[in-house]
Amino acid sequence: MDLILKYLPYLGWGAMALSLLSSFSRTMIPLRSFAASSNIVSIIAAAAAGYWPNALQNAIQLPMNVFRLRQMRKLIADMKPGDEGEVDANWLMPFAHVSEHRKGAVIFRKGDAADRLYYIATGTVSFPEIGVEIQQGSLFGEFAFFTKEGERTQTAVCAEDCALLSIGEYELKQLYYQNPEFGWYLIRLIVQRLQDNVERNAKRARSPF
Repeated sequence: MDLILKYLPYLGWGAMALSLLSSFSRTMIPLRSFAASSNIVSIIAAAAAGYWPNALQNAIQLPMNVFRLRQMRKLIADMKPGDEGEVDANWLMPFAHVSEHRKGAVIFRKGDAADRLYYIATGTVSFPEIGVEIQQGSLFGEFAFFTKEGERTQTAVCAEDCALLSIGEYELKQLYYQNPEFGWYLIRLIVQRLQDNVERNAKRARSPF
């Protein structure tokens, strides 16, 4: 304990530096790593100094940071390498919210306001109105952001258990302007889906049933 008290000021500076590094981190894994490290150092320093409110605060934050760090590492480990033309999930990581959904869960319904763009980390998502399914590594929900009404054009349902990354409209605009490669990918994706819709409608028009 005497040794800890001797180096207490350095522990304080170290905790502050780690906390600042987490604030400036652009991706989730370094952010959570620095935050958890800051929690550990802060707990030691606060307990040695007898400042229990700060020790308690960091003791509460530490399990959450460790849980989120493990969750993100597992999510990345579960991702299979995408085919050529698929979106790079690393583009989304600095902005992404991670969520898990059971099979049959409705992600959004046709006519809902567009609030998030989604990426399938694991699982399959179906669009029952048009009978289409998309797999792991696919982006969806982008179309509604570019419509006049800003509403979902289809209902999205989990065809199996899914883990999704999602970002809001503000983060989507940031990513679009900061990363030209992503913006170009998004344009190509929308055009491709428009073409798919035209071909699907043409096929239905030709079918007698």
